Amino acid sequence: MAEFIKLSPALPWIAEQGHAGLVTACAPDRLILESPLKSFSTRLTHITVSLQNDQNFHFKGRLETEVYPFHFIISPEERQTLQELLGQIRKDQHIEICRSQDVEAEGRYTGFQELSFLPEALPLFDHSEIDTSVDFLGQRFALPILITGMTGGIQKGMEINRRLALAAQKFGIPMGVGSQRIALDNAEYAPIFSVKDTAPNVFLIGNIGIAQLADKDALDRCRRAVDMIDANALAIHFNVVQEHIQVEGDRNLAGIMKNLEMICKTLNVPVIAKEVGSGISPSSAKMLAECGIAAIDIGGAGGTSWAHIEGLRSSSDIVSQLGLTFRNWGIPTAYSLVAVREALKDFPLIATGGIRDGLTAAKACALGAQFAGIGLPLLKAALQNEEAVEQAIEGFERGLRLTMLASGAKTLADLKSKIVRGRPYQSTFERLIPSHH
Repeated sequence: MAEFIKLSPALPWIAEQGHAGLVTACAPDRLILESPLKSFSTRLTHITVSLQNDQNFHFKGRLETEVYPFHFIISPEERQTLQELLGQIRKDQHIEICRSQDVEAEGRYTGFQELSFLPEALPLFDHSEIDTSVDFLGQRFALPILITGMTGGIQKGMEINRRLALAAQKFGIPMGVGSQRIALDNAEYAPIFSVKDTAPNVFLIGNIGIAQLADKDALDRCRRAVDMIDANALAIHFNVVQEHIQVEGDRNLAGIMKNLEMICKTLNVPVIAKEVGSGISPSSAKMLAECGIAAIDIGGAGGTSWAHIEGLRSSSDIVSQLGLTFRNWGIPTAYSLVAVREALKDFPLIATGGIRDGLTAAKACALGAQFAGIGLPLLKAALQNEEAVEQAIEGFERGLRLTMLASGAKTLADLKSKIVRGRPYQSTFERLIPSHH
């Protein structure tokens, strides 16, 4: 049974005979057409679908049956054009769903809730002495905050990335872009991701999906992704659960580890492995390190759930339920971070997944992350304006610095000795105050 992506708002279509109506759903091989007419006097063979940005997509095909609503089967030679349309729809839907719906894991459990810093009432140093700088991939950054790669729709993507890049440059922090696949398949979309003309000094991380590594031209695609945006590093995102729930997802992952090793050894920039919400296990982390990965973004559970987002896009009850079933799937961010840090003692790590304030970012640093990756809060800010992005990052910075001051940590490395599981001095309290049975 075919699975469909719901379209809201629906897209207008028109046939060369003059018939017209709305596309209300789509799948990788067909469009669902509605029309004031419940039957046509002539066969439908060519239709044009229009996006809101006045882009037109022309399709050749046939009606599967005369049953309403009509299933217009796209000719095999035009499936790539359909993939381009689906790619644009998907990116815009991701943004709109993230903007308007609750897309995070239920309970937002990241594991950081179990941790506290030990407060110091006496100021041990002046606020101006705090050092939040961090070394990463041969460069020094002002803050341990990374703008993690996010989705970028066609209309909004360019402006979102421009606003994020300007803020990243201003605060001296790295920035990742969303998946570049749409621009690798069609070069006219490259300007969405090209931000160095606006922010020439930003440390920019390119992005492609792990499924792209199954292709014979995987190395070429990685090189083109880097060259397209003059990237300083390339993130390869791992999203197996999302791809298997996404109606149009890539599910062929044969041979990817062999290609990953070859790419890590050959590409002229560092390669970062990036999970998108399921966390990285110690065994996976060791395999990635052995492949030559330069850094790992553990992308733990507790923040944005892409399984849930893909379920919300689908018209299929089965797919929607899968999205709900796997909404909380994965290793909580703090748990994944601690486990991977133990497995890889001095390896560069990024902790993304449900970090929503500077205090939690400080906890990630205390557990051994070089960076706290921030996604959803900055995407929502970038949908507003430039100032909103700057204010959001400033909020993280102030929360981080206040945590350091109030716990007596002059450097990020000092945070490690200031964090405990449970509440401050809870173990002392429990040891000295007997419980009555």
